[in-house]
Amino acid sequence: RPRLLDTERAAVLAGSSVYFAVIDRFARDNGNNTACNDAKHWCGGTLRGLLQQLDYIEDMGFDCLWITPVVKQFPGTTPSGTGAMGYWAQDLYEIDPHFGTKEDYKALVQGLHEREMCIVQDFVANHMGPIHSAEDVEPMNPFNKPEHFHQLFIGNMTFDEYTQESNWPPPAQAMWSQSGAQCTRGRNCNCYKCEPKTNLLGLPSSFGPCMGKMVFDPDSPCPEGALSDFCKPGDYACLGYNETITQQGWFYDLGDLNQESPFVRREQLKWISWFVKEYDIDVLRLDTAAFMAFDFLSELQEAAGVPIIGEVTATNLTYHAQFQANPPPSGRDVLAGVLNFPLYFTALAAFCHTWFPFSQGNLTFLGERMTAQSSGGLYKNLDTLGNFIDNHDVERVTKVCLADASRILNTIAWTMLSKGAPIVYYGTEVYMTWQRESFWTYGYKSTEPMYQFLKHLNALRKTYGLALEGMEVVPTKDPRTLVFKRGAVWVYLNNIQATEHSVMYCGAVPPEPSTGKTWVNALSEDGASLDGKFLGECYHAEGSAPKVLVERQL
Repeated sequence: RPRLLDTERAAVLAGSSVYFAVIDRFARDNGNNTACNDAKHWCGGTLRGLLQQLDYIEDMGFDCLWITPVVKQFPGTTPSGTGAMGYWAQDLYEIDPHFGTKEDYKALVQGLHEREMCIVQDFVANHMGPIHSAEDVEPMNPFNKPEHFHQLFIGNMTFDEYTQESNWPPPAQAMWSQSGAQCTRGRNCNCYKCEPKTNLLGLPSSFGPCMGKMVFDPDSPCPEGALSDFCKPGDYACLGYNETITQQGWFYDLGDLNQESPFVRREQLKWISWFVKEYDIDVLRLDTAAFMAFDFLSELQEAAGVPIIGEVTATNLTYHAQFQANPPPSGRDVLAGVLNFPLYFTALAAFCHTWFPFSQGNLTFLGERMTAQSSGGLYKNLDTLGNFIDNHDVERVTKVCLADASRILNTIAWTMLSKGAPIVYYGTEVYMTWQRESFWTYGYKSTEPMYQFLKHLNALRKTYGLALEGMEVVPTKDPRTLVFKRGAVWVYLNNIQATEHSVMYCGAVPPEPSTGKTWVNALSEDGASLDGKFLGECYHAEGSAPKVLVERQL
């Protein structure tokens, strides 16, 4: 595979639609369809099982398949569980036997390429698996010495003392309220607090989620008007934000790799170059990208030679854009793409009416954030932002939206049709509610309504060339509605509970159609109905399902 230039790298990822599957949970290959809902232990999904179900994924119309890491995992069990998700690496040069063999993996990649689909391979460069002693380090390949790992604040402790579970912290922690990473050490990093409702006796409710109102906490380390619920990576305005702890702290007991070490840096770059060539990888997804230095990420991207899309759990758009180019938008290349967490946080709260700063039930604010991201001149490439609404680390959209079919459909339509590379988590097509549930009990049925909806949306993206098309948010007069254009395609969304009553989108009516054409809802049952009417400056849509208006010949 020839080394790709920057523009060629981006083209592989830009605007591609991606289906995301957890290897251990998606498909077994032994005919055993017993359910496995164990969040912490192995369930038996394999690479060969995935290969057997590629037709199911291809028929939905997705361009790429993203899978969790395949390398050999920490073999034991800790209080946190096992390496079943794939993020606790022990040997970077071996495929974990739970998933299969090198031959199985190569067959999966070949199967995707034969279908003209791409493989998006997840990997971790920030850390290895659990470490509680120097002895735990010895089996790790190629990082088998304590000095290969960050040891911030170790002081006079031995490495064994530093990593003993009973001593937490240390190790210094990369993202924890008391750690001193994103706010002053020893402080709570939450920006908002619950102003509780009182009961009949005048006493506040003390249990469960906030039953009152979330308000800014003036005693927090956050600036007033903070867009984050708590201090996150990139929230430099939080008092006590410490980049050193953020980048050198561990995640619980996962050994944080020391890229300042010449050996570690050299071996990581060597490995990623080998891995991409050995398995013919198209795209890489980088876990915990926000916890590594920009200069190392630039070198990692260059060594990979294929696009890397990074996980950056931030709300700060400038910081987020910095992971494409430092400084944004035209500085040194960093990663080809970034998962779109800034819009994820707002979109979920806006569509499902859950709380997040300024976002609860507020599609107007989501539109403003979309405009700030797409028109602010911050990002080097908007088409390589990975749009998603759930994944293996957060609650599923069906659960968050309380199984309201209309809100879920609108949320998925936003994910699939807004500018960027849409990513859909396995099980969305059967309205899964549990984060990491095994999928084989559902039977891989292509007749499921959501399966057909996703297939329809993927077809729309291709028919109207939406992969790289521009986007413009069209303001409406109701915060429960969101309208945006992708070229000549108009997308109408709302967060209203499922209803057959008319939903009004005022201030966002498309222009008169071209001669001999009319506007129709491409998602209508017959593909030829407007599913509503235009009255003055309003589109009166029939029901709360999403609408996608396109011109059709009369």
